[in-house]
Amino acid sequence: MKPIIVACALILFLRTGFSQVNLKDSCVSAELIIVDLGVGMPAGDMSTRFGFHAIAGGGYQHKTNENWIWGINGAFIYGSDVREDSILDNLRNEAGYIIGTDGLGYDPILWESGLNMKFEVGKTTDIWSINPNSGLTFIGGLGFLQHRIWIYIDEAIVPQLGPEYRVGYDRLTNGIMASQYVGYYFFSTRNFVNFRGGIEVMEAFTQNRRTVNFDTQVHDDTMRFDMLINLKVSWLLPIYHQPKTKYYSR
Repeated sequence: MKPIIVACALILFLRTGFSQVNLKDSCVSAELIIVDLGVGMPAGDMSTRFGFHAIAGGGYQHKTNENWIWGINGAFIYGSDVREDSILDNLRNEAGYIIGTDGLGYDPILWESGLNMKFEVGKTTDIWSINPNSGLTFIGGLGFLQHRIWIYIDEAIVPQLGPEYRVGYDRLTNGIMASQYVGYYFFSTRNFVNFRGGIEVMEAFTQNRRTVNFDTQVHDDTMRFDMLINLKVSWLLPIYHQPKTKYYSR
């Protein structure tokens, strides 16, 4: 019963926040909960390791009554296009398979796995604005990017790729990242019709964080320049602040 009461109170609170503000005539401050989905492609050094990828994430932003925005955002990155697929060549036989304990040949599945986290600051302009809260938006960010090659295999049958050995092949890489976002923020008087869409570019200075790569038997400390170019569509859940009431005297 208690969860139901809490849920009903939250819905009532959100509906009150939606209904008592005038988005058509005034710029309103709000707390934004964001759910992100998108696709992208790598550039720089990252393009030699991975191809197209998908992203899923979210974040929080505070929007002021002057349309300044600041907040945090993060996303998971995943994809099946692994171009640096020679990492297991030292384990494969002439036919390209890794022999398991049952004497059969296995071909591991390689996936891109990554994440990013960042702090963002930006502003919604009046370009293409349909109300004071909507318009073309520019956001810059600073944060952290990490990626690796995820190896899927039945480790009970192929112990050569158990947890203690996979770390020598996965190319775990991370470092400091900057980001730029250009997109459109749309806020509607209809409760849940609020969204944004745009292009995000990330640049990161990264390094391999493993002690040694088992396939090459060397420590790779080369500085990398990794880039991501993402197309993102996001659902926005705004919790509006009530504007202060102004009193006028004659």
